[in-house]
Amino acid sequence: MLGERIDNNSGTTEEFIWLKVTYHFHVFHYRMPETSAIAAVTPFVPSPLTVKMAIIASLFQLGDINGAEIIAKNMHKIEVKIVPPKAALSFKAFLRYRSPPAVELEEKELDETGSYYPSRPHMREYAIFEDSLEIYVKLPVDIADYGKRALKNIRYLGSKDSVVTCFDLREDNPPHDSQSVSKLDYGNPGIVVLLADFKQNTQIQDLKQLIPGNRDEKMYEKLPYIIPGNVITKGRTRVFITRW
Repeated sequence: MLGERIDNNSGTTEEFIWLKVTYHFHVFHYRMPETSAIAAVTPFVPSPLTVKMAIIASLFQLGDINGAEIIAKNMHKIEVKIVPPKAALSFKAFLRYRSPPAVELEEKELDETGSYYPSRPHMREYAIFEDSLEIYVKLPVDIADYGKRALKNIRYLGSKDSVVTCFDLREDNPPHDSQSVSKLDYGNPGIVVLLADFKQNTQIQDLKQLIPGNRDEKMYEKLPYIIPGNVITKGRTRVFITRW
């Protein structure tokens, strides 16, 4: 879908395009912000911030540093809408990470599992989708080719074990708010989750601003969002079903 947007600062108009991308997951995991890293809870969808950062990461992985810089500097113009799967179920997995010591010690002791390396137990909640995840991205037309290339080659959404395959990419109209994940509105029924995004009108001048450990927290926001659906809990398993 093509359209125009007026820049309130300059008074000029800019043409933009909506792209619809369909992704298939084997399993999905994205830790809801503000939840414990060692007992991570999944909101059944990635956050808008995750999608935007994945676009930049995709271009980096393709070796297109110039494209990554162009997308980053236009990030304040990009909009993301996420349509959840028709249904999904979650399950909890117990993981143990091995951390080699920073300095090798002459005397080592085995831990309770028989390892010389200290272990850190983690509990993660993964989700299995009934069908694909649809993501709609609005981009200025003049950078749409970078966006298409990046979106088609995204390797994962969420954690690195949320590997994705792009099944389809096309120009399309954006979904209605009742079908997509949207900021909390008491008029829209659904489940409430916490997701992250860039703050409105945040402008990125340098890719170094996005490097972990060098990020300016003032660039980001964590807000409650509505996912149009219901969740049924039975034991440690949760089942998500959309409302439409």
